[in-house]
Amino acid sequence: MGGTSDEIVVTAFGPRYRRAYKVLAPIEGLYSNDKDDRGGPTKYGASLRFLVAEGQIDLDEDGIADFDLDMDGDIDIDDIRALQPIDAMYLFQRCFWNRLDCDNIPAPLGEAMFDQAVNGGLVASAKLLQRAINASFSRARSQAATPPAILHVDGDIGTATRGGLDWVLQYPALGMPFLIQKYRDAAADRYRAIVAALPSQRKYLDGWLRRARELGRI
Repeated sequence: MGGTSDEIVVTAFGPRYRRAYKVLAPIEGLYSNDKDDRGGPTKYGASLRFLVAEGQIDLDEDGIADFDLDMDGDIDIDDIRALQPIDAMYLFQRCFWNRLDCDNIPAPLGEAMFDQAVNGGLVASAKLLQRAINASFSRARSQAATPPAILHVDGDIGTATRGGLDWVLQYPALGMPFLIQKYRDAAADRYRAIVAALPSQRKYLDGWLRRARELGRI
């Protein structure tokens, strides 16, 4: 990893993912080492905590973790500093976009979920989807429709969640505009809950809320 070949970028990533990453990258920024950032040193949105967890892969089977970029036998702050944009782009596709199956989630919802997975993890992103679907169900009931049963908010995108999403999207009065707004609202609520539990994170709240408001605007 760590290459910069344009040819690799073109052949490795589909057009929808490239667009989603292009929106995400400026939000995540460059290198930072903020003592209040729970992920530790971060570059291009990839934190040290994330890199340690995900960077142990050895796809080239050379006996060295692919994201031990300085090849010194461990993954640490020096590897975060050495990280290149193509590395983050690859990791985020592998660990978030693909695991959420965003290619098969209608736009712009898939893009919003990708953003929140990078920012808060796969489970958090999936829970936001389930909360947004449940809000859509509640609205449907207020209009005398009969939606499926309320989803258990567990972060597992299984048959019930997929079915609930399909049900919501078939009704124009609900559909994507309402669903994406409820996803934004759920993201904002999540950020407020983080700050309520961890006051040290309050300095990030305004930026987080801006991020929530912009989810899915592609």
